Amino acid sequence: MNNNNHITLNIEGMTCANCALGIKKQLEKKGLENVNVNFATGEASYVNTSNLSLEEVKGSINGLGYKVVDEVAAEEGLSSIEKKSYFSLVFTIPLFLHMFFSHDFILNNVWVQLGLCLPVFSIGMLHFGKSAFGSLKSGVPNMDVLIVIGITSAFGYSLYGTMAYLGLPEAHNYLFYETAATITTLVLLGNVLEHRSVKQTTTAIKELNQLQKTEAKRVLPNGDIELVDYNDIKENDILQFNTGDKIAVDGEIIWGDAVINEAMISGESTPVSKTILNKVVGGTIVEDGSIKMKAEKVGAETVLSKIIEMVKNAQQDQPAIQKLGDKVSAIFVPIVIGISTLTFVLTYFVFDITLQQSIMQSIAVLVISCPCAMGLATPTAVMVGIGRAAKKGILIKGGSTLEQFAIGKNIVFDKTGTLTTGNFVIKNTKLYALVD
Repeated sequence: MNNNNHITLNIEGMTCANCALGIKKQLEKKGLENVNVNFATGEASYVNTSNLSLEEVKGSINGLGYKVVDEVAAEEGLSSIEKKSYFSLVFTIPLFLHMFFSHDFILNNVWVQLGLCLPVFSIGMLHFGKSAFGSLKSGVPNMDVLIVIGITSAFGYSLYGTMAYLGLPEAHNYLFYETAATITTLVLLGNVLEHRSVKQTTTAIKELNQLQKTEAKRVLPNGDIELVDYNDIKENDILQFNTGDKIAVDGEIIWGDAVINEAMISGESTPVSKTILNKVVGGTIVEDGSIKMKAEKVGAETVLSKIIEMVKNAQQDQPAIQKLGDKVSAIFVPIVIGISTLTFVLTYFVFDITLQQSIMQSIAVLVISCPCAMGLATPTAVMVGIGRAAKKGILIKGGSTLEQFAIGKNIVFDKTGTLTTGNFVIKNTKLYALVD
């Protein structure tokens, strides 16, 4: 591998924007440059200017609790986060409803509450604990650290009351199982909404990829034709395309002529006539005719590949408000933990409040901070905005560009094809009677 080679890796296990930030910090510590970690697409890219091997880079990422894979697996049916969320909801609803019934109702039995909370708490620790541990190892604690501390405190406090006052009414003063379960379930539901929003972005990028990743007919030296996959097309290959075919790569026509629809590249709805020596672009469609072309740009060098790469890179261009959010998020977790500790010290040692009440107030600080989406809302909005725009054929250079639309007053378009579809329809008809 060349030291200056630009490498892209697929990563599974990132649950938030701070996860991507932690991986980025880790790779930069290793001496890698131009590091970009995209939470939306699950990709990390870098330029290796050191002697670090690919296996060392993968080991560094895997050591944080994530997993480098050859290709991010496509989801079928419910996602993992959706399954966890719905499973937790089944146990949380009856646990939450216990407060609306009398103390002798079955839902107020301490063992029933423990039994309902335990599965939810276990899922929460497995899901958020892995992310929290990884973020601590990378030196960038994320929101999951607060979630783990909050639900552990509430569950541990409740478990202490259950064991210390077996069967006694005093145990109910310590029971906050519903708090631990509700926090876990609500944050999981929030992750589901975020997952669906981000999925819209990745779907748009995948649809762009599908425009070019097609099969093509390669003409062999003896005149025979073989069907080849997009990834197997090489520079200087002779390819043949007929009416209805999608051109796979960029190149030059060496035989024949055709009418080609280039709307997906130029925005122009009217098909363009092409003949020998004319250039053609991958992803465009032959509407009529037959041509043979010599492949000139393949793989990452095609126009469409560069557009897709631009869309991906655009999501790394942070608007000013997102940069502010990242700065606040980076110090938010330790500040909250500090405030929680200070709350306990002041209430117990200064204001002479009971130990039980002091612990509860300290836990309350952690609990109300858990679902904080400070570091998630803005990047998710930027990713979805750019992805949805790309799906509609609008390419936005970055988040800062997107932010400028809020203050823009005039927009100039270069040609009518940018705004019109070229598919004319009759909106209405009016009949007039002729009078002599």
